[in-house]
Amino acid sequence: MKIIDKIKQDKLTLSFEIFPPKTSAAYADVERATESIASLHPDFISVTYGAGGGTSRYTIDMAADILQKYGVDSLAHLTCVASSEEYLSDMLSKMKDRGIENILALRGDAPSDGNTSEYYKYAIDLINKIKATGDFCIGGACYPEGHPESKNKKEDIQYLKEKVDAGCDFLTTQMFFDNNILYNFLYKIRERGITVPVIAGIMPVTNANQI
Repeated sequence: MKIIDKIKQDKLTLSFEIFPPKTSAAYADVERATESIASLHPDFISVTYGAGGGTSRYTIDMAADILQKYGVDSLAHLTCVASSEEYLSDMLSKMKDRGIENILALRGDAPSDGNTSEYYKYAIDLINKIKATGDFCIGGACYPEGHPESKNKKEDIQYLKEKVDAGCDFLTTQMFFDNNILYNFLYKIRERGITVPVIAGIMPVTNANQI
């Protein structure tokens, strides 16, 4: 089921995010944790992509398992900044073949060697690619405190509007530490004509020393 259809239902939705393992040896441990999370019957589970797409194969495998083994809808992350046209076409084809219909479209972090894509420099480029490829539900990222690379919040919201107009069905926020920042952000984007649903990204405390 497409996530946008779940969000539009008149009920509270709950989702979780998991991080694929970096090695095949750790796959079983993550799989067990995923099964435990799936047993809570969330509305969907998103699967991250890893820096530079380093865990891309596991992202597709885990997103497909969540859907097919555990009966929970999945959201597969996909980044583009270090990807070629052929690579993205292959990834989207694999997602389609394995029944994955929800994608979180992200620019991603540039690799340390600076080798970035000639054609996919921003998330909007990836969104356009996904829209042209198949009938996917597309999520995008937003930044209540402003993207660190934007000159100001006004510019950031303008870019966000362009992403939504290109085909984003919903947005998920980066972490924020003050609810008022989120409320103010929502007011500003609604005023700008961005009306898609916004999911608040919440990070649980896993290590008190980090806080």
